[in-house]
Amino acid sequence: MRQKAIGRIGQSARRPSLMMLRIGAAFGRSLFVLLESEGPPCGPACGASILGKVIGGRFAMVVGPDFSTSVNEEHYEEVDRLLKSAFPTDAEARLVRQLRADGDMLLESRKPWNGKTGGYFALSRMYAPEGWACLAPMAVRPEWQGGRLAERNPNMAVGGPKDEMYRSPWRFGTRMLQELAAIYEIPLERLPANVPKTIVVLGKPSFYGRYGFSWQRAQKLKSPYPLESTLILRCGDDVPEAELVYPRALSDL
Repeated sequence: MRQKAIGRIGQSARRPSLMMLRIGAAFGRSLFVLLESEGPPCGPACGASILGKVIGGRFAMVVGPDFSTSVNEEHYEEVDRLLKSAFPTDAEARLVRQLRADGDMLLESRKPWNGKTGGYFALSRMYAPEGWACLAPMAVRPEWQGGRLAERNPNMAVGGPKDEMYRSPWRFGTRMLQELAAIYEIPLERLPANVPKTIVVLGKPSFYGRYGFSWQRAQKLKSPYPLESTLILRCGDDVPEAELVYPRALSDL
């Protein structure tokens, strides 16, 4: 498998009131993150990176792309074009089509803006261990990479001392990975049963490590691919021991 195919990007004693925020139709049905009225139980990433930030118990929207949503059949052609434009060959587009055909696709997520898909990732079922998933591929529309949409906003002083502050909300890959990572900051007992126990990715530890993926926690795994580029995202801080068996489409890539 080519590495680039995997990725390029305290509670109170009383029962708190809850608000359910939809962050995407995921894992076969709509997936919700439960946020307490006083703040998110899954850490600041839920508020600051998924949909907004909780300030003084109130919810404020954050500038940036629209909320991530699931990919439906009506989006297939657009996703295909995105993957072909984001990578030098059509291998990733063919991978996605094969995962669908094999019935191994667990989730396809897209982050839209202005009616177009700006970012995309796929989660497929690992054949082993049971309940694990693989993140592959992930892509961002080339002309929107690097937070370039911020350059179109006259109120954002792109290129100045606050350049990254303005670009950051428009980094589609970053936003999608932050959303994914935030799910695993929720206490394990509150995770929906259909959320994968662990997500595996092949890529650069220096990049994926920013978003909750751990290279260190993957070092006791047995894999057909190099462990130096294998990372996992899961609740807790354990170091699992298991043999990784990837979906057939990924193994054949």
